[in-house]
Amino acid sequence: MKITEIDLLNFRTYAGSQKVVFTTSAGKNVTMLYGTNGGGKTTLLNACTWALYGDLSPDFEDKGTLINSEVWSAAGTGDEVPVAVTITFEHDEKTHRVTRRRSAVKHGPAQELGKVDFEVRVAGRDGVWRKPQNPTSVIEKILPGRLSGFFFINGERIENLAKPGSFSEIQAAIKTVVGIEPLERALRHLSKARNKIRHKLKSEEDGAVAIDKVNREIDELEVEQEDKNEEVVLLKSEIVHLKEEVEGVDVRLRALEGVAGLQEDRARFEHLEADAKAALNDEVEARKRLVRQRGYLTFLPGLAEQIQDACAVLRERGQLPAPLKRTFVEDLLKDAECICGTHLEEGSPQRAKIQEWLERAGLAQVEGAWMALQGAMGGLEDQRKSAIEELGQLDERIAKSRKTVQDLSVELDEISSKIKKAPGEDPAKLEARRADLLSDIEDKTKRLGAVQARLEELDSVLKQKSSMVERLEVKNATNQRIQQRIALVREAEEALSKTRDLISERTRRSLDGRIRGVFEKSSLKEYVPELTAEFELDLWTGVGEERRRAPKSTGENMLLSLAFVAALAEECRNVAQNDARAMSDMNDFPVVMDAAFGNLDVDYRRRVADFLPKMASQVIVLTSKAQAEGAAEERLAPAIGKQYVITTHTRKTDVADVTASINVGGQDYKYQVVGSSFNGAVLTEVEA
Repeated sequence: MKITEIDLLNFRTYAGSQKVVFTTSAGKNVTMLYGTNGGGKTTLLNACTWALYGDLSPDFEDKGTLINSEVWSAAGTGDEVPVAVTITFEHDEKTHRVTRRRSAVKHGPAQELGKVDFEVRVAGRDGVWRKPQNPTSVIEKILPGRLSGFFFINGERIENLAKPGSFSEIQAAIKTVVGIEPLERALRHLSKARNKIRHKLKSEEDGAVAIDKVNREIDELEVEQEDKNEEVVLLKSEIVHLKEEVEGVDVRLRALEGVAGLQEDRARFEHLEADAKAALNDEVEARKRLVRQRGYLTFLPGLAEQIQDACAVLRERGQLPAPLKRTFVEDLLKDAECICGTHLEEGSPQRAKIQEWLERAGLAQVEGAWMALQGAMGGLEDQRKSAIEELGQLDERIAKSRKTVQDLSVELDEISSKIKKAPGEDPAKLEARRADLLSDIEDKTKRLGAVQARLEELDSVLKQKSSMVERLEVKNATNQRIQQRIALVREAEEALSKTRDLISERTRRSLDGRIRGVFEKSSLKEYVPELTAEFELDLWTGVGEERRRAPKSTGENMLLSLAFVAALAEECRNVAQNDARAMSDMNDFPVVMDAAFGNLDVDYRRRVADFLPKMASQVIVLTSKAQAEGAAEERLAPAIGKQYVITTHTRKTDVADVTASINVGGQDYKYQVVGSSFNGAVLTEVEA
């Protein structure tokens, strides 16, 4: 999918008909659009998503007012005023033209928009335009709406992908890419079908278990399981929101005079505390593993010596190791001839002497067990000593880590106390609010742990109960057939569940590798990114036992999030090329990015500028001149194929210190027009 042009008709700040033609060249794949803050860049981004999906971003104000205010004001009572966006794009050697249109009849200031007219036309090599029967499905196959947020990007919010709470978005993206939603739908249907079949079982008079009672117990457990799953989702959401509120309080505290330094100290100590807690958790888990795997050795002092002493007695008796193989003696008796050549006649003293060796000859299994026992006992005491030594070392490290956590907690308490005593009322109020929020986070985190533990317990009990239903000894032929059907449905569920998990994990690992490759080429620091098993984007520093979560700045969050988008784009192409059942139509797409450089310093602007052209085959950048000017603009220059200026017009005349013009491509263009005859934005193409 490559967007060739977008046509706007009375859409928000853009009055009348205005058009942007985008570059589709492989060598110069970037289209730059410069505009002031609030001048129409975000409107252009929303025009794309509105045309394709009917969606507007959550922060898009006054969503019901789509028609340009100047055009609406100029219309007469009873006039019908249209608003429309048309996007033309190339995909799979075909041209697609997508138009979304609405209109309103003016009866007052409010815009009462009528029904949506959504049309898709497709032209092949013959140039004939055709209308598909289901236009929405055409767009969904090319670029699913669930993925659109990763390719139509608000740069000031894309960094949130690297923050806690975005796992659900990332997980949903992976499911969409590999097409496992049908599997999940099938699993939900199978679960309902199995329950429906289970309720057809009827208790038998002489049955050992009342089937109706077991069914009721399973129903109650499943209701509780569903409630607990909903509570987990709610708690995770609440914890994320509380953490965001803490961040907001921290921002306000950093802005207060006399508190900014303390906030910096707190951020540093909180990072150290998080590292210490992570190290403590790792060490506690290591101790659990050691106790689980080798803990029994500590309770076996002297066992090796006792076994070796017992074996020594058997050795003295000549019983261990066996002096002869039993098969060797049996062969002598069978052939009736000793190895010395003596004939072993039945009843002869010579034959009787050989037969006595059968009692001392060893079996192969006994011989093998003896050899294995000797080998095992030889290192048992060393293993026991090693386990005790490792356990002692872990206990020391755990105690040290706990002391570190306690010391850092004291430091943080002291900083909090100083902030509360800072001049003015705001620091004390904000710090009290912060403490309340952290307390709420701790309470909800504990509750989350308890609910998740209960879910594990419910899952175990439900499996036992369901297995009981399948194993019930029933005599009724109908009940027997029902049991067979239940077993078949359960086996299908297990197979589909494993398939879903394997596909999801395979894709997660693939994305994780791609993210690392992209990020390491762009990052200023030697951090290692990871898409965790919980589908969260994280950064690490150090290796082995020194591995710790890295402190992420705005720049690192931005790069990490963009690395995910680039990896997702590459994964989409890979899946489309190699798996016809998944997303065969999605093999190319644009990245449209608003405010690409908004919150970054110069170094990271340069890094992002280097990175953007490599993200996708077509990149459309919406930015202010001030944000892109300098290093970022210079780095992007070789990849720029087209450029536009969004000129902001305002009727206001009492506005001072505005940038009236900007220089793009060696020419000056109007940037802001004060005292204009209208309010709005005008698109102007920069001459090549």
